[in-house]
Amino acid sequence: MNYTTRDRLIWELTGWDADERPAHVTELSREEIVRIRDLFDRRLPPAGMDEWLAYATYEVAPDLQPQVLAAIPRLDFKPGLDYFVEGMVLSD
Repeated sequence: MNYTTRDRLIWELTGWDADERPAHVTELSREEIVRIRDLFDRRLPPAGMDEWLAYATYEVAPDLQPQVLAAIPRLDFKPGLDYFVEGMVLSD
C-alpha cells in the first residue's frame, strides 16, 4: 500500500539492543523522511514503492549511518545498537 501525504503518519528511528528491546528511539519529521528516503530500497515491500517509508521497516546499517547523519545532523547513533526506520499510520 502506498500512503499519501494526506495520511497521518509518524516515523521513528529505533536502536534495538542485544535483547531486542528498543533502547534508543527518536521521532522523525516528514521533512526528515524526505531527506533520507532515497537512501533506502523501497522496492522491497510486496505492495511496491514505499514513498513515505510507512509500509516496511528499513535497516540503517552502520555503513549507511554517516549518510543519514549528513541529512539529519541532530541524530545520535549509539554504539552496539541495531537501528531501523519505521513509519506508522495514526488511527483516527
